[in-house]
Amino acid sequence: MSRSLEKTNLNLLVRHFEDGCKANCVQKLGVEIEHFIVEKKTGRSVSYYGEHGVEYILNELVQFFPKKEVYAGKHLIGMYNNDYSISIEPAGQLEISIVPKESISVILVIYKLFLSMVEPVLNKLDYKLVTLGYHPVSRAGEMALIPKKRYEYMDEYFKTSGTCGFHMMRGTASTQVSIDFCSEKDFVQKYRVAYQLMPALKLLTDNTPYFDGKPFEKHLARTYIWDHVDPKRCGILPNLFSDDFGFEAYAEYLWNLPMIFVPQGESSVYTGSKTAKDLWADRPLAADDIDHILSMTFLDVRLKHYIEIRIADSMPPDYVAGYIALIKGLFFKPDILSAIQTRLPGSVEAILMAQREVQEKGYGAQIYGRDAKKFLDYLIEVSKAGLDQNEKAYLDVFERTIREV
Repeated sequence: MSRSLEKTNLNLLVRHFEDGCKANCVQKLGVEIEHFIVEKKTGRSVSYYGEHGVEYILNELVQFFPKKEVYAGKHLIGMYNNDYSISIEPAGQLEISIVPKESISVILVIYKLFLSMVEPVLNKLDYKLVTLGYHPVSRAGEMALIPKKRYEYMDEYFKTSGTCGFHMMRGTASTQVSIDFCSEKDFVQKYRVAYQLMPALKLLTDNTPYFDGKPFEKHLARTYIWDHVDPKRCGILPNLFSDDFGFEAYAEYLWNLPMIFVPQGESSVYTGSKTAKDLWADRPLAADDIDHILSMTFLDVRLKHYIEIRIADSMPPDYVAGYIALIKGLFFKPDILSAIQTRLPGSVEAILMAQREVQEKGYGAQIYGRDAKKFLDYLIEVSKAGLDQNEKAYLDVFERTIREV
């Protein structure tokens, strides 16, 4: 590779992030919620395949999305409208991805409309949606992957990179919230704070009592799983608090990340441990190439045209509402964000130490020298200052949780 072409490609990645800066700084929230579809009588996972599998369910919903379907070959795997998209995760988990909105109440209306459309179809089949961080009944070995080449390649690669990729793809479900950034400086601050708050936010949204058919004895089971998938693409960047951390540092990380596979026309090709640097050694990145590279990292906090906070388990709707409100209150007002940051440690080691303690002790843990409950109470109170009166009420569900544990 010529050094000039490599620099061009790195600059293209950096420019992509720069294009994500919201010049007017009108900040919005995007939300993705993953659900398991299970049989009501047994609690077992509904397969994508079969007479009344997930593909059948999707076909029942197509009438609400005229000419806006998504296929993998001949198989229906998703659909979309102006407000949200429906897609299928590796083992048939049903995901709704809501287009970024300024209003929490609008997001919740969209989510309720989605549920009102899906649930009657499931009821007729004696199925239901379950929101947990890991499947409560079925084991990973019992769940088949959907017919999407991406997941076949990932499944093959994860056999070599860790011990839990098999379980992650089939058994996990999450709630992800995306937030806007207004400049590179704003990105760095929000990105760091998201990680600094990670042990507390993971504890508050921990909703994973089972792992592969058995009760999970400690806490943050989904974190345990992700920590054993692939250290090169999961977790936290070691240079998070370096003085030069920013768009270019994140681009360098992506440039040296194994890609697993690359799209090629209507198909794709397995590339294993070859990095983006290897695969684009002789050609400039196209827009689709950049999208693919961005999608192949599974860090707890991910950068695209927005910051994607990926740390929460799948949760019931009232907890989702509370989590969205908490994120908005903590991150959207610069003075609040800066005040929080001054009280947090600036090292990856401190974050990981707090996370390990939470995994061991749950609400009995210390987070940065404070009792976990008191630290969470502090975050909720600070968040309220960034919300209007109606939005503050969404946090009640977490206040009850902290009191009752």
